[in-house]
Amino acid sequence: MLAHFNMADKQKIVDLVLGLKKGDQLSFKVLHDLYYKSLYIYINNFTKNEFETEDILQETFIKIWNYREKLSELDSFKGYLFKTAYYTYIDKYRKDKRNQNVLDGWKHQRLMETIDEDDEINLLRVKKLRETIDKLPNRCKKVFILCKFENLTHAQIAEHLEISPKTVQAQMSKAYNIIRESFNDKGTLTLFLNFFKSIKTKIVY
Repeated sequence: MLAHFNMADKQKIVDLVLGLKKGDQLSFKVLHDLYYKSLYIYINNFTKNEFETEDILQETFIKIWNYREKLSELDSFKGYLFKTAYYTYIDKYRKDKRNQNVLDGWKHQRLMETIDEDDEINLLRVKKLRETIDKLPNRCKKVFILCKFENLTHAQIAEHLEISPKTVQAQMSKAYNIIRESFNDKGTLTLFLNFFKSIKTKIVY
């Protein structure tokens, strides 16, 4: 069933939600499988930890199942699901850290804006970004990967490659300029680069 499912088909979503409300486990499984990947990326942007993300997602879907009778087939199930996951994360963070100022308002706003974004578009962006990184000049590519994928500081990269910190900075600037030029929508690129933690699950060097 899932293999032939079109996320853009709102009526099928409504039918699945109706099935879930009635306790149909197959409808629940289809909805779970349909949204799990994008929900994982969304929550992992907050936790930066795969185990915490898995725990939050598990608790989120348990809540969806336990309170299934309160679901409305007229509302956005995806929006409700992501909001449930978000507040589940907030509750967990407050219990663990006792700090209610967990998220910066700008970051939360931008992340909420990505909820309804087409997953296929994101995959195309990832592919384009990977291809652009692969085409970077050798030293530029090394510096960029060490910074964005190995999380090294500019000073650590300079020591590792036996170059000056200014050279590292110049190479990073060069890499960003090349990547920026490959994306026509500069605003989209800026947002996309802020999600490097989630992108790294798809781009491996």
